[in-house]
Amino acid sequence: MIQLGWLALLLALPLQAVEHRPDPRERLLDQRACRGCNLRRVELQEAHLIGADLRDADLEGADLRGANLEGADLSGARLVMADLRGATLTNADLTGTDLRGADLRSAVVINAFAPDVRTEGIRFAGAKLTGSDLIIGGGD
Repeated sequence: MIQLGWLALLLALPLQAVEHRPDPRERLLDQRACRGCNLRRVELQEAHLIGADLRDADLEGADLRGANLEGADLSGARLVMADLRGATLTNADLTGTDLRGADLRSAVVINAFAPDVRTEGIRFAGAKLTGSDLIIGGGD
């Protein structure tokens, strides 16, 4: 009988370990850090991500409408087709970020550091790009 109890305990341990791992979205919201995370198509509307570490994160198709990413480190991040309408990216590090097809309409991108950014197909009508070195070609 005691042996069965130990067996049940051993079988339950791996399940408990899996249950306690936060998913990447929860980790980002709790710790404001998720370096290299898979956040594809994640919903983060109006999220407060000031100073977040999102280096090398995959945010393809993510919904970041109205999110505050002020001072966030998005270097090397993949934001292909991400919805950033109305988002704040003031003082963000966008070095090497892939923004192809992203929607930045009405976004605030003031004093962002943005060398080597991919911007093909980006939409930025009404965006505030003051003081940023973001070079946009072919967008609307």
